[in-house]
Amino acid sequence: MSRYVGTVDAKAIFEAADHWRQSALLREESVFGVNSLWRQEYFRELDQYFVHQLDEGTGNFFDKLSSQITPTGPRVKQLAAELLWILLLCPSNVTAATKREGIKTVWGWSEEPFPHDTPWLTDAVLAGIGSAGTAYNTNRWRELIFIIRVLLALRQLPKPEQETLLHDGWKMAEWLEQIPECNTRQFRHMLLFLLFPDSFERIFSGMDRRRIVADFSGRSMARVNGMTALELDRELAGIRQQQEEVYGTTELDFYEPPLRDLWGESRNVSWLLTWNPGSWPWQDLARNREATHAGRTVTLRWPCGSRSVAVGDRAYLARAGIPPTGIIATGNIVSAPYEAASADEAGEARWYVDVEFTRIQDPLHNDPYLSTDDLKKITIDQQDWAPHSSGIEISRRSAGILEKLWEEVIKPDTLRNGGITEPTNLILYGPPGTGKTYQLGRLIRQYSGRKENIRREAWLIQKLLEVRWFDAIFAALYDLGRKAKVRDIVEHEFIRLKARAMGRDRNVAQTVWGTLQLHAREESATVQYKNRSAPNVFDKDSNSFWFLAGEWEEECADQVELARSLRKGPQKESAQKRYEFVTFHQAYSYEDFVEGIRPMQDEDSGELSYAVVAGVFRRIAQKAKADPGQRYAIFIDEINRGNIAKIFGELITLIETDKRAEYSEDGKKVAGMEVTLPYSGTLFGVPKNLDLYGTMNTADRSIALLDTALRRRFRFRELMPDAGLISGSRGDGYIEDGEGGVINLRALLNAMNRRIRFLLNRDMTLGHAYFINVRDFPGLRDVLLDQVVPLLQEYFYDDWHRIQLVLRDVGPAGEKLEPQIICHETVSEVDILGFDHDDYEDLVEYRVAPRDDITPESIRKIYELPG
Repeated sequence: MSRYVGTVDAKAIFEAADHWRQSALLREESVFGVNSLWRQEYFRELDQYFVHQLDEGTGNFFDKLSSQITPTGPRVKQLAAELLWILLLCPSNVTAATKREGIKTVWGWSEEPFPHDTPWLTDAVLAGIGSAGTAYNTNRWRELIFIIRVLLALRQLPKPEQETLLHDGWKMAEWLEQIPECNTRQFRHMLLFLLFPDSFERIFSGMDRRRIVADFSGRSMARVNGMTALELDRELAGIRQQQEEVYGTTELDFYEPPLRDLWGESRNVSWLLTWNPGSWPWQDLARNREATHAGRTVTLRWPCGSRSVAVGDRAYLARAGIPPTGIIATGNIVSAPYEAASADEAGEARWYVDVEFTRIQDPLHNDPYLSTDDLKKITIDQQDWAPHSSGIEISRRSAGILEKLWEEVIKPDTLRNGGITEPTNLILYGPPGTGKTYQLGRLIRQYSGRKENIRREAWLIQKLLEVRWFDAIFAALYDLGRKAKVRDIVEHEFIRLKARAMGRDRNVAQTVWGTLQLHAREESATVQYKNRSAPNVFDKDSNSFWFLAGEWEEECADQVELARSLRKGPQKESAQKRYEFVTFHQAYSYEDFVEGIRPMQDEDSGELSYAVVAGVFRRIAQKAKADPGQRYAIFIDEINRGNIAKIFGELITLIETDKRAEYSEDGKKVAGMEVTLPYSGTLFGVPKNLDLYGTMNTADRSIALLDTALRRRFRFRELMPDAGLISGSRGDGYIEDGEGGVINLRALLNAMNRRIRFLLNRDMTLGHAYFINVRDFPGLRDVLLDQVVPLLQEYFYDDWHRIQLVLRDVGPAGEKLEPQIICHETVSEVDILGFDHDDYEDLVEYRVAPRDDITPESIRKIYELPG
């Protein structure tokens, strides 16, 4: 029954509506219990002074209404207050306090006390039952005219006929057809719902009513648009009856799941593709299956008989013909249907789509799948699960159940196989403000945590990567009791692991010798090395034992602390960062990313030298190599801003998931590829436990397309604007406008993006992130003026007229739609030059309205279309 309204507590509202029917409509008494107000003579006065003497001047609704009904008596003014009460009973986008204030204001014009003991002005009664849209608020005078006309016509009927209409909803709906503007007034739908909630829906928007009928019935919008309000009511009643039978419950509402997911922009389409092993042997099935089980996607051309398939639709693949039969794979459509020659001997042309499979199961490999018997249990809509052709649309309700069953099958299988162990190469792309950086932030948390499980060797390698050879050698000598031979220093774990971290397996002893001599005391009698560098804290005795000398405790306090920390090892309370974050730009190079020669200045002597320095990618790769039991990641923001071939160099091959290097815990390569780096000459591989993530801004026109070589080595996930993520101040996408009304941020974003897609393309739409933190009208105004308008200027190359079209500041003939955000004035050539010049046209000057001139109406008009 339509009375069900989801999570809204409507009991008090229904009681108020029934009270209105009994007291006001049937007995002509006051809703608030004062006098007899709902009488024909009072409605005639309202018709005379309000309906037939409309004030089209400036001023708000209350100012005009007060002026118009000033000549009437106190009872008419009190009736106007109660009419306002019933007009405001349904809308939830006006606060209870604002409703009360307005009703009491109108009542106050009668100069008689308001009945404060009335139970019909509580928050529960005035909470509202559904959004009426801002057009209802701005056109309140039209709704008031409509209800006055309804009551005038009703009072002219004999009492028995009035009672019949007030107790029979469908007769009332038929009778309302004679009232002017019946098909365009929202209160018509509110009236029927309040009086007959078991027969009529709480759908007050004419556009929503038509969308629901079109989507559920399959009729075209052109045909639905030609229906009367009564015809739409009957269609909605039929749709409700069908859905109640399907779901086995009367507790359904078109604005609540599951019905909400079946109409409007929230709809999605699923398709059933088929594969018959007897007709076509899938040669790469094993390899494709393995790839999806490793977390990679596989894109394949697949036969599809339907031309209605669209990019982004869901695809399910059914194994047919030879048992076992059932659903074995899922993915997404990534191309429009196209015609191509088939792969069989005949080579006849067939229609295909490209499918990006995210999971492929093989029943012959003992993979779980949805069998034909499982599918037969989905009885909604009599879906055909064994079609004779590939490319059958799955009904939306059946698809919802299918998705849930498939997840139940796949999740245990994924867990049983240990989850995704293969490396992830993923790029998030989309227009600005769609949450790409936010998603990276969420991913980063997966690579942060405590170090309880990190091995001592892995931890030491990561620490030693960050220090100089001098620091490591000092720490080793200190740990050896401050005196040792070179052989003992070379074999110390600090030096062994430093060498492993640096990819050095040769000449380590020479490095130790050279460092000891470089930092030997100037007055040493045993060290003959000429070039010395501070700090000079080493010396050697006649037996070739090196020891700490001079003022080493004072000069090397940091190194002493390092040695103690390395000896102590990883502490459970310390945090672990297993990722690096970098932003590409046009000047970013291989030397920044992998390795390069950098000038190094000695802190003490000031001498300049040159050394090979590891870049951010090599550093994180070395850390991942040292700790193969945990996953590491590098996050690359704006990945398409850099010169990919220049930055990655030879690593473009190594990042491929099937060429990643696997290392044992002692650092030995057991699988994969390594290359020799050009500067350091060391062998280098990209560890299998290192994940790569990137972001791309599709609206940036200053960059070229992503390098093809890199594109085929990454998976891509599109992030588009999602208005449903905008919460506003109430959680439903609305904010208070400061004037008693509300603004729908979700509708605002969707309206602007529809126009941007039409005028430009989908890659330059506005992301939901711009509005995600907007909680009030001043905040919204700041976002529009400081972020949205400047972005539109860039998009449209300062074509202000097209920006006006996005913000709906001009009409079809170029006329102003007040109040404007982007204002314009036409200056004639005569005004400028003093005469009409044939070579010049009138000048149109544009300007952004001052911040204080931006009103709620100037923003609401962006998404509130007339009619």
